Amino acid sequence: METRKRPSKKQNSSSNRCSEETASSSKEDPKKPPIVRVQSKPVPTLVMAVVILSYSIALFVVWRWYPSNTSESSTDHSAQTHGNDLDYLRGLGWHLMKQRELDGAKIVFEEIISKDANDRTAIAALASIYNTQGTFDKTLQLLTERFESGNDFDDIVIYRAFGEALIRDGRTIEAYDIHSRAVEKGLLKSVYQRPMEYIDNLRSQPWWTAADAGVTDLVKELEKHWMTIRDEALNLINVDVSFSAEKEDLTKHGNWKQLIIFNEGRAIQHNCKKTPSTCGLLSKYHELTNCKRCQVKYSLMQPGTQVWPHCGPSNSKLRLHLGLQIPDGAKIRVADTTRSWEEGKTLIFDDSFEHEVWHDGESARLILILDIWHPDITEEQKTQLLPLRPTRDRNN
Repeated sequence: METRKRPSKKQNSSSNRCSEETASSSKEDPKKPPIVRVQSKPVPTLVMAVVILSYSIALFVVWRWYPSNTSESSTDHSAQTHGNDLDYLRGLGWHLMKQRELDGAKIVFEEIISKDANDRTAIAALASIYNTQGTFDKTLQLLTERFESGNDFDDIVIYRAFGEALIRDGRTIEAYDIHSRAVEKGLLKSVYQRPMEYIDNLRSQPWWTAADAGVTDLVKELEKHWMTIRDEALNLINVDVSFSAEKEDLTKHGNWKQLIIFNEGRAIQHNCKKTPSTCGLLSKYHELTNCKRCQVKYSLMQPGTQVWPHCGPSNSKLRLHLGLQIPDGAKIRVADTTRSWEEGKTLIFDDSFEHEVWHDGESARLILILDIWHPDITEEQKTQLLPLRPTRDRNN
C-alpha cells in the first residue's frame, strides 16, 4: 500500500500563491502588456525639506536681484516699480555698486533722491559714483547747496567726495576747509590722509625710511642694481608698445604711462620676459611676492605732465619709488612736504596721504614703483584682507 506524504504548510502556502497568480494572470486581457509592479521607497523627510528650501531660496534670489542683471532700462523700470519702497531701492543700489554696475546704481539712487532729497545713503552713493565717473560738476551740484544750508553730515564718503570735487574745480582752500570739518567731527585723522579704507592701529606718517618700513635689504638690492633695472626699461621705451596710459583719470595734463611687471604678488609673465633681470631680482623678496594688494611697475612721465592731488585707496600698504632717469624739474609732494627723486635712490611714502606729481623738466622721468605691506599689518590681516579693486590702480 502506497503511503502518500502530507504536504507541509510551507509547500501549501507556496502552492496557493502560484495558483492565485496563475488564476489572476488567466483573467487578464491577453492583448494588454503585463503589468510590472515596482515597490517605491519613501523619500526621507530631511531630503525633501532640503530640496524645498533650496528651491525657495533660488526663487527668492531671482525675484530679489533680477533687475541687476538686466539693461539700464530694466533697472530704471524696477526703480519706478518699487519707487515707494526706499529700503528696497537702497539695497538694490548698493548691490549694483558692489557689482560695479555704476550706471544702474546711479539710476536707482537718483530715483531715491527724487523721493527724498535728504536721503543720506543716496547722497553719499551718488557723490561717490559721480566722482568715480569723472563727473565732478555733478558732485558739486549735489553737495554745495546742502553744505551751505548747514546740513550736518556724519558720513566720511560725503566729505571725501566733496573735497575731491572741489580740488578738481581748482578750489583747494575750500577743499581743505571741508576736510578740516571732517577732522573736527572725528571722521578723518588728518586733512591729508583720506583713503577709502582706513585701518586703525597702524603708524601714520607721510614719509618713511627703509629701516622703519622693514625693507632695508630690499632697498640695498634695488639701489645696487638700479642701472640694470633702468636699462631694461629704456630698451623697451622706443621699440615696444607695452607701456600703457594710466586709466584712473588722475592726469591733469600731459603724458603718463606704465608697465606692470608684478600684480597682487604674481609676476606678469609676458612683461617679465621683456625685463628678465628685474623680475628675477624681485622674485627673491617675500615682501613683493606675498602682497595681494601690491604692484610693481615702471612709471614713465613726459615733460609738461601734472597729476591731480589724490589719495591711495588704503593705508594697509606703503609705496617705494626707485629713481631711474630723473631730469631736473620733476617733483613729488606728499602731505605738506615736497621732494625730488635721485637716480639710484629710493623714496618711501604712505600713498594714503594726499600726493601729487609735476614734471617741468626737459626729458622723460622714469622710476620703478613697488608696493609693500604696511609694517604694522599682522599676518592674520594679510590673510583676511581682500585685493584692492583693480579699478583703483594707482600709478604714481
